[in-house]
Amino acid sequence: MPDTDTLIQHYLEGTLTTAEAEELHELLQTQPELGERLLQHFDMDAMLRATKPLVADNIIRPALLPKRRFTFATVTSVAAMAACITLLGTWLMNAALDLRPEAEETTASVAVLTRGVNLEWDSAAITPGTPLSPGLLKLKSGIAQIEFYQGARVLIEGPAELQLVSSGEATCTRGKLSAQVPPQAKGFRINTPKGTIVDLGTEFGLDVSAANEEVHVFKGEVELHQPSATMKSLKEGQAMAISGNTALLTANASSFASLNEIDARSAMSQRFQFEKWLASSSQLNADAGLRLRFDFQDDEGSRSLRNHAVNGGQIEDGSIVGASWTTGRWPGKRALEFRNVSDRVRLNIPGETKTLTMAVWVRVNGLDRTFNSLFMSEGWGDRKVHWQITRDGKVRLGIAGSAGAHHADHDTPVLFTPERFGRWTHLAVVFDPATKEVRHYANGELLTRSNLKATQSLKIGIAELGNWNDGRKSGGVAIRHLSGAMDEFALWDRALSDAEIAALAK
Repeated sequence: MPDTDTLIQHYLEGTLTTAEAEELHELLQTQPELGERLLQHFDMDAMLRATKPLVADNIIRPALLPKRRFTFATVTSVAAMAACITLLGTWLMNAALDLRPEAEETTASVAVLTRGVNLEWDSAAITPGTPLSPGLLKLKSGIAQIEFYQGARVLIEGPAELQLVSSGEATCTRGKLSAQVPPQAKGFRINTPKGTIVDLGTEFGLDVSAANEEVHVFKGEVELHQPSATMKSLKEGQAMAISGNTALLTANASSFASLNEIDARSAMSQRFQFEKWLASSSQLNADAGLRLRFDFQDDEGSRSLRNHAVNGGQIEDGSIVGASWTTGRWPGKRALEFRNVSDRVRLNIPGETKTLTMAVWVRVNGLDRTFNSLFMSEGWGDRKVHWQITRDGKVRLGIAGSAGAHHADHDTPVLFTPERFGRWTHLAVVFDPATKEVRHYANGELLTRSNLKATQSLKIGIAELGNWNDGRKSGGVAIRHLSGAMDEFALWDRALSDAEIAALAK
């Protein structure tokens, strides 16, 4: 077989044979740099053809060969050249695409709800850790701490209404709030129905009631702007009604919630939630349909998870591999952190399961892989179960077919966007052959239901929390470990109701 340069020369001369065309095609596939050499030859050939008219007329030319009809070899050579040109074009296009900047994800959020005490909302319920986009917040009762992306911290006390405008501006139409504005957030604005407060790096309180509006300055200085009055400057210790009587008043910090107060009340609320969970655990463990429950309250340093289900039968404790202990949903509550390809909890669900409900508290830190494991049977096939999160943020229950039948995936809409990363989320899924459907839940609310075509019993077998083993004895294994933490996991051999799952998520 000719060398590479000879193949290129034959290609340019149109004398490439079928065998030579196949050889050149394989070389272009295995040696991408050959495409650049081919382009250089194209340029040289084009230049030589362009200078041909400059050749002296008295140069002896070779005698013309007699015309020949096209043969099969000619046709195949042309086809081979066309294939090479197509391959080269594809190579050039892919090279150009590689230079395009990757599209970045965006967020519309301007603030984040960092803490809350006894929160009850008139608007959509929001939990601490939730990024907030511009829009109206209606707090029925409780205290909420909001941190704006420019750095200002605001405490609102229910009942209150706060319209988020941007990372440096909000409008309060009802209720009380107090704000801390560091120098980096200087210029932070709070609008009211009767005026605007511009903060110059300070701490202040605002009371917007039906009868009056007052601003109280605890530290630093604010500017008070009113529609039909000159700007007024208020300094530390001063207060003023935003409309009506403009006499200076004495600031009263005790009538507004403080960061110290929310610290104490938040700690008390978390302790109450933890104790309530502990008290309900024994009742949950006694559920007749519960086969497995890890509460993750094992001794720190333990390398196993105890199965607390009273009717757990043959399901043994889980074995921790790699994963490390971390703080769970509340202080004093433990969880397992999954970070590396080694991290997992190994367990075994023997026999067949006709009906299945699974529930877990999970904190997802990122979706770094195509599939991110929650609970997955080892291997794949014959009614095994894969519960996982896809790279695009959908929760998926995959069920393998039996006797070589095609598998079925039951997906939710996109749930885990970057705004949800780092927050504890309660997930549940129900495999219910009686209603011939799969139901997905998030934080106690039904996300989606999909039809079951195959209702045969499931065969979970050896399985893993937070990871997957494909069951092969050698060779590479797909990386599907979770990036995040788990706080609690439970499995039933019955279908839990909507109300039961909502109670688990409280």
